[in-house]
Amino acid sequence: MQTLPPEESRKILDAMGIPVVVLRDRPIDTPTSESEPTPSESVSRKTASDLIQSLDNSPSKVSETIKVRELEKANALEAVPTDSSSLPSDVSVPTTEQKPLRFTLVSAVSADTLLACELPEWAGGLLEGRLTGLCADLLRALSPSAQDVDWQYFHWPISGIKDHGREAAIDALDAWLHRRWAETTSTDPVIAFAVSQIDLSSIFSDALVLPSLEELAVSSNAKRLAWGVMRERARG
Repeated sequence: MQTLPPEESRKILDAMGIPVVVLRDRPIDTPTSESEPTPSESVSRKTASDLIQSLDNSPSKVSETIKVRELEKANALEAVPTDSSSLPSDVSVPTTEQKPLRFTLVSAVSADTLLACELPEWAGGLLEGRLTGLCADLLRALSPSAQDVDWQYFHWPISGIKDHGREAAIDALDAWLHRRWAETTSTDPVIAFAVSQIDLSSIFSDALVLPSLEELAVSSNAKRLAWGVMRERARG
């Protein structure tokens, strides 16, 4: 069996990245017994030229390769933007924008009653058959003797008003509802609201608060609640 000198074996092992530990109380001479082959014997199964050729004959090139990979990794990390300011101008950052406030109210005014109902979004801003029937039923329950009834719409946002926020909407509704309330002729008219997006209790604190038309159209529990509120008002 052909063996290599310790110095050449050590160079080959260093080139392969295999650490070599030499014990102080153990000689480094090549063993003569038939035990398991030492690392230098297993390496000697290949010729020195083959191993050197497979490792490109230079440990420094391995170090250069590692340095190149580390540099590429560092460049890749630097290329990742950490905030929106480092993004290119043509790249848009998605933001969570609040949905603009849009709604339509329909009001019915009789001599002694003001009823204002918010229309569901799916109604498209207009009364349709089922919703018209619900509003008529509510008005008859609130004012059984009502004959002449005036119906009007309120659409938000209003064209010409730049501020489309909630406070601006409440201010506009306040003015509109007080104008409609002034059209009643009773000294103590009944006021009832069936809305979902806007709380109108700050405008008329004594108003009856009913479930929305959308709830009344699909829920029997909402209808029972509405009739109960109106019966309590009639008893009072």
